[in-house]
Amino acid sequence: MFVVWAVSFIQGERKKEIDREEGPIDPLLEAKFDAAATRLPGLRLQLDQKTGLKFYGLYKQAILGPADPKDGPYWYETQARTKFNAWLTNGKMSRAEAMEKYIEMLLQIDPEWDPSAQTVGKGGGWNKVPSAMGVIEPEMFDDIVVYKPTRLETEKEKEWFAAMRANDTTTMKRLLEEDRNILEAKDENLAMTALLWATDLGCDPVVRFLIDEGADVNAVDNCLQTPLHFAAQCHRPLLAEILIQAGADKAALDADGLTPAECCDDTELRSALTP
Repeated sequence: MFVVWAVSFIQGERKKEIDREEGPIDPLLEAKFDAAATRLPGLRLQLDQKTGLKFYGLYKQAILGPADPKDGPYWYETQARTKFNAWLTNGKMSRAEAMEKYIEMLLQIDPEWDPSAQTVGKGGGWNKVPSAMGVIEPEMFDDIVVYKPTRLETEKEKEWFAAMRANDTTTMKRLLEEDRNILEAKDENLAMTALLWATDLGCDPVVRFLIDEGADVNAVDNCLQTPLHFAAQCHRPLLAEILIQAGADKAALDADGLTPAECCDDTELRSALTP
């Protein structure tokens, strides 16, 4: 009990500090996020590993703000490191933005979900239902299947992916000059190339750089999703256009048999992606 109290207290103090830095969060947004966090466990069977990790990262960002790289698990704690990296990839995203993205992702999975159906409280927001996710860490994420890496990244590859996340094309260029094979290197946990990651994270300069260097625009991850699938799901029309001009296949099918257009719920972008 003391450990739970201590962790809750420390995280509560951290939230207060973040609130001072970012300003107060709209109570309606926070109530909607709480409702989304309560709803998600009921959809757990519909989540693949990658989606579950994204939800986890956004939840941690929304509750605690940006991850501190210095607080991460040891390199050999592969499962904990994979989950921590899902949080770390959100960068400096604000808590409010993380809440909004979490809600958007939930609506993509369950379009019928309506948080406003809950009783409106005296303060104007929804009455909060105690989240099944818990106050320290969502229990459902303990069950995320984090596959052990089939290979460990080299130190150069770790530097490569870190530079990608930081939009540091200067370092990436240096690493490429030392070893051209690193261009198509895949990370040890999700088997994603730098181009897949950069598209997912919206690192526009890195996407342009990688394409100029000849990166495979039709590379796939473990779910057979291409960079164009990521651009579609993340609503990145500019990157989608860049990828298409570079030869990305609009008809590529992922593991669920879906094209990029079929993964997109933005009408205009979906039209541009239709083969």
